[in-house]
Amino acid sequence: MRRRRWAVVAGVLALVLAIPVVIASWPVDPAPALTPAQLRDRVTASADVPWSGYAEASGGLNLPDVAQFSDVTTLLSGTSRLRVFYAAPDTSRVDQLYPTGERSRYVLPTGQAVWDYGAQLLTYVRRDPTVRLPRPDDLPPPQLARRLLSGTAPDDALTPLPARRLAGVDAAGFRVTVADPRTSVGALDVWADPASGLPVAVEVRTKDAAGRLAAGPVVVSTMLELEQAGPDPSLFVPRAGPGAGVTRSPTSDLFGVLGRGSPSSVPDRIDGVGRERPQRGFAAIGQYGTSLSQLVVVPLPPDLATSLLANIGRAGSASRTIAVSAPSAALGRAGSAQAGALQSPLLQLAIVRVGGRAWAVGGLVPDAVLDRAVTDVARSAR
Repeated sequence: MRRRRWAVVAGVLALVLAIPVVIASWPVDPAPALTPAQLRDRVTASADVPWSGYAEASGGLNLPDVAQFSDVTTLLSGTSRLRVFYAAPDTSRVDQLYPTGERSRYVLPTGQAVWDYGAQLLTYVRRDPTVRLPRPDDLPPPQLARRLLSGTAPDDALTPLPARRLAGVDAAGFRVTVADPRTSVGALDVWADPASGLPVAVEVRTKDAAGRLAAGPVVVSTMLELEQAGPDPSLFVPRAGPGAGVTRSPTSDLFGVLGRGSPSSVPDRIDGVGRERPQRGFAAIGQYGTSLSQLVVVPLPPDLATSLLANIGRAGSASRTIAVSAPSAALGRAGSAQAGALQSPLLQLAIVRVGGRAWAVGGLVPDAVLDRAVTDVARSAR
């Protein structure tokens, strides 16, 4: 009898463990007869679809841990576990889950709020710039797909991908092969609910100097649980725990802090691309182009630039030095110009210092584009 009972227990356990495998292997229902272009259009128009769920996003950029950008390097070089509640473009909540707690960002019509469980601190944020550093709420498949697709060209090649069953959705797929030689993005693979257009998975592939696609993706974001319905409105009310601190901040983004200066702090043109009109309140952030090859330039305090260059210099194979020159009048007593970059297959970030002035320059661009931009920034120093 004892052996029989243990046999029953073992059988039940094996059945329970097999359930996810069986579900994943269920046949996918044929998707509606949508062309890749029609599916892409539904994806880009899906911002008004309410939903909630759980997603995981993994980045394989292997960026070194530089203290001033540690949140970004960790985000793009590891796995993020995200619980998401989304009602509208101006009403959402993303909880980044950790083994010991969570960090929640609320996007509200009146601004933003960040609840940090570890620090026991609730911060109300007035606003962040539209051109900013990556953060967790950029990574769920719907947000990531729409943001990246907005940077592709209408005539970029579209091809269908085999359907997948993801988070209970029989998702249709398509690939956008990016033709722009100035970006390191080679292709975007997107799977979405063909009825609502809501993306449930995104994979980003890079390309080499010859335009050949990498064998595997460097960023993957996938929905594991999904409900396409309006979340409970009470979920969008920020609440601090008992005894927690409450504070207010004009912005939560480093670029937002650095970009509140004069519009003349950055050049009018770099690498042959003119500057876009700056956002009100963030006049010192330079945005050059609106496609995936967009470059961003932000002025830095000289001491911060010196610290960043030192950290980049210790990053080994994930960093490199860029040779630059500048007008002698701009060098001042420092008498030199320096530039160094953190590099990855997808994202590049350079720090430039000329005399008493400095900048950060970044984008989803290859080495050659970044080097030309850095050269132009250094030459613009006065």
